[in-house]
Amino acid sequence: MIQEFAQWIENITAWKIGENLFIGELPIKRHDKTEPPTRCVCLFEDGPSTVDGQQPDRSDKEIQIWNRADDYWTAREDAFALYRRLHGKENIWLPVLTSGEDYLIMVLDAVAEPAPIAKPNAKGKYEFSTNYILRIEDPYA
Repeated sequence: MIQEFAQWIENITAWKIGENLFIGELPIKRHDKTEPPTRCVCLFEDGPSTVDGQQPDRSDKEIQIWNRADDYWTAREDAFALYRRLHGKENIWLPVLTSGEDYLIMVLDAVAEPAPIAKPNAKGKYEFSTNYILRIEDPYA
């Protein structure tokens, strides 16, 4: 599901998967053997989804969106731009990437506003993090 969510983000923003938007990890080298750019975004799964036995077609998936840039203000603006695009959105059908895998995000909520986590890091880069909960329903259950 994280790949479908990343594809949806690529579809609505200028971030490009494998170029400056990464899924699950920040690679040491990209597919073309170059280092990832300093200004980038990563999506991480922050643990298992919460489920409810009374609603077997629903799960709450936690996703962390982490970003970095050369300066504090660029990193901050990138984080808040995504936050404004994502927080509070409803009824999002994710792109189908695998046959038979449909995902509907009923509600997409940020846990809190973006926060700086490195000001700067050991390499002098600035990082922000925002945690989101994707309240997902299996529409065909």
